Order: sequence, then structure tokens, then C-alpha cells
Amino acid sequence: MGLKRIAVAMGVGYVLGAKAGEQRYAQITEFWARIGRPLVDSPSVQRFGQVGSDAVSRAVEVIASQAQSGGQRFMSAARERGGQRWAAAARDRGRVD
Repeated sequence: MGLKRIAVAMGVGYVLGAKAGEQRYAQITEFWARIGRPLVDSPSVQRFGQVGSDAVSRAVEVIASQAQSGGQRFMSAARERGGQRWAAAARDRGRVD
């Protein structure tokens, strides 16, 4: 009995939410058509977008260079440590002087 009530309540909520969502979507699209398009076309918003785009580009370059240098440091340390371990293991086995 409880499962049927939950299913009916969810169905009613879905229908009411869908109708309210459709009305809200219409309000938002009407508002955007009236206000949003002139706002996006304004020179100050265009400049702000360009500044943001430039900042993101610089951040990507910095992160990429840091990742590359960090990867190089990691690989050289791994080679050095790996070589030391290999040489120590070979000495322990009497294969290398």
C-alpha cells in the first residue's frame, strides 16, 4: 500500500514540476531575448570575456609547463634511483665490482 502512494505522489510531483518547469523555461527565454542579447553584445562584456579568455590561456600554459618540468624531474629521479637499486642488487649478487 505504501509503495503505491509513493508512486502516485512521485507521478503527481513529476507532472506538476514539468508544467512549472515549462512555464519557467518560457519566462527565462523571453527574458534572455529581451535583456540578454544586448548585454552580450555590449563592448564592456566583450572586453571582460577577452580578459577571461586570455587569463585561462596563460593559466593553461603555466600548468602545462609545470606539469612537464615536474614529469621530467620525476623521470630523472626514477632513473637515478632505479639505476642505484640495479647496481646495488648486482653488487649484492657479485655480478658487478
